[in-house]
Amino acid sequence: MEKEKLDRTHVGLQFLMMMLSLLAFLILACFVGEIVWITDFQYFVVLISGVFAIFIGLIALLRYYTQKANLIFLLLGIGFLAVGLLDIVQLVIDVGGFETLFVYRPGEVYPFSAILSRGFLSLILFLSWLSAERIENGESLIEAERRVVLLVVTLFISFSGVVSYFILSNVISESLWVVMVGTATLMLLLLSFVGHMFRKGWKYDNFAFWLIFAISFLILSQIFFLPFLNIEYYSMVNLSIWAKFFSYLALLTGFLNSIYEMYQRELLTQRELERKNRLLDETKKKVEEAYLVVRKEKWDLVRGKKKSTPVKKKSGKGSKK
Repeated sequence: MEKEKLDRTHVGLQFLMMMLSLLAFLILACFVGEIVWITDFQYFVVLISGVFAIFIGLIALLRYYTQKANLIFLLLGIGFLAVGLLDIVQLVIDVGGFETLFVYRPGEVYPFSAILSRGFLSLILFLSWLSAERIENGESLIEAERRVVLLVVTLFISFSGVVSYFILSNVISESLWVVMVGTATLMLLLLSFVGHMFRKGWKYDNFAFWLIFAISFLILSQIFFLPFLNIEYYSMVNLSIWAKFFSYLALLTGFLNSIYEMYQRELLTQRELERKNRLLDETKKKVEEAYLVVRKEKWDLVRGKKKSTPVKKKSGKGSKK
């Protein structure tokens, strides 16, 4: 009963933390137009977000290939590593040099790389939930890994080809295809959020909570990215970038927290092994001492029997009368 009560309290605190964070960001959105310096930090925040994404991708890939226990880490590693590199390359192209990193210059409204990275990341998050569900339903890890990697490569090539065709052929207007791809990205993020929320046991897994926390801020980032709200364009872009930054920061915190938990579990395992080895050594020592005692008692018993047995004198055959 006490454990169940503590578990419910833990889940309640997690939800409260997530809701307060989202509420605080929405309050920031109400006053973002009055913050003058926030626009000058736009490029810097994009750079830090890209670095965070690369760190997340590397940690996720290392986590998967060292344990091979969860396919989500493979997908997150592929997705965030690709998105981080793409965002940094786009930033270098836009800025032209890091000496102008804190000087904002209005550029392209919706750069191709930004839409591509957002769509690809939302697809990766959706596939991470889908693969987790299939593994929990009994599919082997190797089969799921092959199928997911093939599906990711195929969908990424198809998505990039379709978007590039629309851009180069001018079949539809730029604003319309941005809205279409952005809406599809938002739908995938919402499906990923709901899917991870209904997964088994996520309430008591800290990494699963931080993943949901990150997806919630990605949803906010995508909402501000789409031209649906009656907000000034530069403020909307800044809010979208800052929401993505907080999302990456939350997921990086989840990974670091997960690594710390693994380290603590390893310490507990080592301590338990040391305790068991110590008990085995003590048991072995006691068995050896008992063996020596029994051996001594047996030896004493044998010697005692020899002493108590009388020695019979042999009578001679040719005795004289």
